[in-house]
Amino acid sequence: MKNIRSTVLFVPSAIFIIVLIAGFIDIKTFNSVLTGVFERLMVNMGWLVSLTMLVFVIFCLTMLFHPIGKIRIGGPNAKPKMTRWQWFAVSLCAGIGTGVVFWGAVEPLLFTMQPAPSLGIAPGSNEAVIWAMSTTFLHWTLTPYAIYVTFGVILAYVCGNMRKPFNPSSGFVPLIGDRALSRKFGDIVDTFSIFALAGGIAGSLGYGILQLSRGVDIIFGIPSSTFIYCLVAAAIVAFYTLTCISGLKKGIMWLGDQNGQIYMVLLFFMLVTGPTAYIFNLGTQSTGTYLQNFIERMTYTAPFNNAELWPQWWDMYWWVDWLSYGPIMGLFFVKLSYGRTIREFVTVNWLLPSIFGIVWFSIFGGTVLHAQLFEGADLFALYKAKGAEILTFAAFDYIPFSVFVKPFMLIVIAISFVTLANSMVATISLMSMRNNLGVEEGPTSLKIYWGLMLGSVSLLFTLSGGIDGIKMVKTFCGFPIMFMGLFMVYGFVKYMGKRPRDAYGNYLYEDAVADAPDSGEPMAKQSAVMRKLSKLFGIEIED
Repeated sequence: MKNIRSTVLFVPSAIFIIVLIAGFIDIKTFNSVLTGVFERLMVNMGWLVSLTMLVFVIFCLTMLFHPIGKIRIGGPNAKPKMTRWQWFAVSLCAGIGTGVVFWGAVEPLLFTMQPAPSLGIAPGSNEAVIWAMSTTFLHWTLTPYAIYVTFGVILAYVCGNMRKPFNPSSGFVPLIGDRALSRKFGDIVDTFSIFALAGGIAGSLGYGILQLSRGVDIIFGIPSSTFIYCLVAAAIVAFYTLTCISGLKKGIMWLGDQNGQIYMVLLFFMLVTGPTAYIFNLGTQSTGTYLQNFIERMTYTAPFNNAELWPQWWDMYWWVDWLSYGPIMGLFFVKLSYGRTIREFVTVNWLLPSIFGIVWFSIFGGTVLHAQLFEGADLFALYKAKGAEILTFAAFDYIPFSVFVKPFMLIVIAISFVTLANSMVATISLMSMRNNLGVEEGPTSLKIYWGLMLGSVSLLFTLSGGIDGIKMVKTFCGFPIMFMGLFMVYGFVKYMGKRPRDAYGNYLYEDAVADAPDSGEPMAKQSAVMRKLSKLFGIEIED
C-alpha cells in the first residue's frame, strides 16, 4: 500500500459514487442540469475546442516532416519489441474499436436523413449523402487521432527519453521542469485524467452492454432485461480483467492482434458481398470532399438562428469526448512505441488509423445508405423506433449469409469493448503506483480493482438509464484536458526549440538515454497469420 497513490486511486471512485447516487435519486433532473451546463459551455467555448483540434492536427503534421520525427523513443540504441502489425493492431483496437463498431452504420445514415439545419441541405438528397460521409470522416479520422498522438508524442519523449514517471503529469516537465513531478501537482493532474478516462470507458461499456444485449435478442430471441444486462456486463468485465492481468505481451497484444485480423476479414467480406461499386464511389468522392473542405469543416461553429447547436452537439461534443481519453490513451501508445521513431509513431497512430476509419465507414455507411436509398429499406425508421444499437446488425440483412455474419459480429463487438477496456485498465493501474519509473506492469490487485470499478459503474448507469448522464460528466473533463494539451504542446515546442542539434540538424539525445543500451527485452512473437501472409506474398509485412 505504500506505493499506491491513494488520491489517484480513490478520488475518481468517490466522484463516481456521488454521480451514481445523484443519478439514481432523480435521473431526469440530473441529466437536465448537466445538459444545460454543457450547452452553455459549448456556446461560449466551442470555438476554442475547434481551434484546439486544428492546433493538434498541425502538431501531428509537423512531427511527420520536422527533424524531431527522427528521434527514437527510448534512445538511439532502443530496438522495437513488437512487430509493426502488432503495434498497429493493438493501438487501432484500443483507440477506435468500440466507436467504429457502434457508430459505423449510424452516423452516415443519421446525417444523411437529418443534416445540419443551418446548411439548408434536403434530407436524403445527393448533397446530404456526401455531406454525411465527409462529416463522419471528420469525427473518426485525422482530427480525433490527432488528440491521442499529440499527447502520445509528448509523453513518449518525456517518459521514454527524459526518463520521467509514467503519468500524464510528466507531460508538463518540458514546460515547468521537475515541479510537474511534485506530489500535489501530479496527483491533481493524474486524478483528473483518470476520472475523465474512467467516465469515457464507463460510457463506452454502457453502450457495449446495450449493443450486445440487442444482439443476443436478435440472434437468440432472448429479450433484453436486467438479468441479460448483468450477464453481459459480467462476461465483459471478466474477459477484459483476465486479459489485462496476463500482461501487455500476452493477453492485451494477443487480443489486439486477433481483433485487428477479425476487422480485416469482416471488412473484406462486406466489401465483396455488399454494394461494392457504390461503396468505392461513395468513399472516393466523400474522401475528396472531406480533404478539400477540411479547414472549413474544422472551424464550423454555425453562429445562426436556425443552427440548433448542431456542431456543438456533434463535432465539438466528439472532440471533448475524445479529449477525455487523450492523456491516458497517449500513455498507452507510449508503451507500444519503444524503439520506434516519432515519425513512425505518428504514422502508425495517426495516418494508418485514419485510413482505416475511412475504409470502415465507407463500407458500413455505404451498405446502409444503399439499402435506404436504393433497396426500399427504411433503416432510418428502424433507428428511430429501436435505437442506434440495432443498426449494425440491421446492415447485415442486406448482404448474403447474414444468419452467420450476425453471430460473428456479436463476437466482434465483445472483443472490441474488451480490447479498449483491458488496455486502459492496464494503463491506469500502472498510474496508480507512486513509483512506476521502469515498471512494466501494475500489480494484479490494482487491475482487478479498476476492472471491477469500471464495469460496475457502466452497468449501474445502464440500469438506471443514466449513460447519457455519465457521458455528459465525462465530456466536462474534456475542457480542462483541452487546456492541458495546449500547455503541453507549448511547453514541448519551446523545450525542443532550445535542444542542441548536430551539424546535420538532427537532435542530440537526452543524457538519460544517449548512451543507454537497449532494454534487452525480447521481441514479441510474430503473428502466425501475418507470418504466413509474408511468405505467401514474398514481402515483409512484419519486422
